[in-house]
Amino acid sequence: MLRVYLCLLPLAALATFYLLVADRFTAASVRDLGHARFGLPFAWVEQDLSRYEPTSFPVTMSFQWQRAWYDPIVTSYDAVAGIADVLLVCAVLTAGGYLALPVLRALRRPGSSSSRVEA
Repeated sequence: MLRVYLCLLPLAALATFYLLVADRFTAASVRDLGHARFGLPFAWVEQDLSRYEPTSFPVTMSFQWQRAWYDPIVTSYDAVAGIADVLLVCAVLTAGGYLALPVLRALRRPGSSSSRVEA
């Protein structure tokens, strides 16, 4: 089981990165925009998005990529929360795999209705 968990770590890292990019932040004021936190299940990236001036609040913002080297978006990372995200996502993937294996084996078992060829 540990071997499977370790093999799934790269996939979990990709999934964690996807969850970061897909995450949204809702701000109720300009002050909230200064502390936009992204990452699922634990927020591990914080950005200062106060440079954007929405016309109304609340506003939902997505993760912002760095736009220019000369005027970067202030971004800070919490490595511990990021690693915890990867480990937790990997645990979910591993558990899901072990729960799916008996179902897949049952479907491939000789004599099951899905493995018979109809003539």
